[in-house]
Amino acid sequence: METLAYVLVAFRSSEIALLLVALQYAVVAPAWLAVARALPGERRAAGWWAAYAGGSALGLLLIVLGMHEGNALVRALGNISVLTAMLALQRGIWAFTGQRRWSGVQAAVLVVTVVLSVLAMDPAWAWVRIIVVAGLWAALYLWAGIDVWRHVRVRERQRWGWLYAAPLLMAAVILALRSLRGIVSPETVTFEVEQNTVLNVGSSLTGLVAALLLQMMLVSLLFSRLIGRLERLSRHDPLTGLLNRRAMGELLDQEEQRVRRLGGNGPDKVAAQMSVLMIDVDHFKQLNDSHGHAAGDRALLQLATLMSSHLRDVDHLARWGGEEFLALLPATSGGEALMLAERLCERVRHLSLASDAGQISLTVSMGVADWTGPQDSMAALLKRADDALYAAKHGGRDRVGSGLMPRPFAARRSA
Repeated sequence: METLAYVLVAFRSSEIALLLVALQYAVVAPAWLAVARALPGERRAAGWWAAYAGGSALGLLLIVLGMHEGNALVRALGNISVLTAMLALQRGIWAFTGQRRWSGVQAAVLVVTVVLSVLAMDPAWAWVRIIVVAGLWAALYLWAGIDVWRHVRVRERQRWGWLYAAPLLMAAVILALRSLRGIVSPETVTFEVEQNTVLNVGSSLTGLVAALLLQMMLVSLLFSRLIGRLERLSRHDPLTGLLNRRAMGELLDQEEQRVRRLGGNGPDKVAAQMSVLMIDVDHFKQLNDSHGHAAGDRALLQLATLMSSHLRDVDHLARWGGEEFLALLPATSGGEALMLAERLCERVRHLSLASDAGQISLTVSMGVADWTGPQDSMAALLKRADDALYAAKHGGRDRVGSGLMPRPFAARRSA
């Protein structure tokens, strides 16, 4: 440690500040490699971010060595390495968000940076490099910030999209101000960048904070996605992608509260209605025994896809049991639900599943029940649907059983 302290004494304050930023990136790079190994689904994004951290660490180290030794070539290589790292950051964001990659634009930016870095080895060109390269870097950070904001706010529909983009926007502002100062006063900004000025030290320390916030932002994006996946896994069936029994149970409770609230209030009787379809695949055990569980899984997946395509956006479909499904139809009368059930049975009859033994025909039995009023309960409603399903299966299968209570026929379901 004493040897390191003696070495650092020889460096200027601005150089030490940049070394601290480089050290931070050097520590983060292996962490992103570990993430890439642990999370195969995020391997590309984490790999690019590891390249960003590693390239930034190397580039800043070369810049410091070039400044300390007065070696223009080493400093030019450092600038190129930092720019390449920024391009890797952006590609990681594109890989993570699934947005379009602009490889041609990135290649043009890299070429311009290489040319200017080489020209800036002549001190007379230093101010041009500072203005153009800082401006390009600011544009890249702004571009990446917009990409992050668009992903969080538009695609993920989270309210605080600007908060995720803030570190990138902060870096863009810092670099844009440096570029503008270079345009206004090229000699002054060149002196500040080259020498150990208070402004240069402050910029380096600000860069340290911005780099830390940027890494926190990337980690937050990753955690937000992982939490979303865990939440989805806890609420959806892994085979069909439909809601699972737990998630459907929550929706049933909410729907019961809704129809109770609307049942005695207001003139809109349609909104106070609700129906359910209890659906069971006919002879499913025989299908599994004869054609294998893989064929059974494909049958469930195709049925889920078919039935989902015939439901409205406000309807909900869940895998209720092994080969059993439950459809919740808000604002739907019993008559409308009965017609939908008949239509679904007809569609399933025309669905065939390919197997090694040829085409497999599928049929389903359904039970229909609807909400009867304030005296009803969700448990009673589901029992009527289950009893109706039982009756349909014992009546020959491939049919709809009705658990509807006698009362006037409601308006027809909209197509």
